[in-house]
Amino acid sequence: MTLAMRIEREQLQSHSAPRRRWVTVAADGSGWYVRLEGNHRVDRYPNVTQAIHRGRKLAHQHKPSGLVIQYQDGEEEELQYESVANP
Repeated sequence: MTLAMRIEREQLQSHSAPRRRWVTVAADGSGWYVRLEGNHRVDRYPNVTQAIHRGRKLAHQHKPSGLVIQYQDGEEEELQYESVANP
C-alpha cells in the first residue's frame, strides 16, 4: 500500500478526528533517512537501527501517527501510534 493510499484511507475514515501523520524510514544512496509527512526536513542516519529509533520517537511525538519502514529488500513494515482517548 502506498503512502498516498494510506492518506486517502485516513481522510475517508473521519473528518472530525485528527488525521494520522506518517513517518517514513527508508534507504537512499547515502544511508537511511527519516521524514515526517508534511515536513520538508529529512534526517539522515548511517544505519537502519538509528533511523528506526528516530522514526519511532518522531511518530510518538505526533500521535495519531504511523511509521513506515521500507527495507532495501523491498519489505515494508507499518506501525501505528494512537492518541490516548479522553475520558
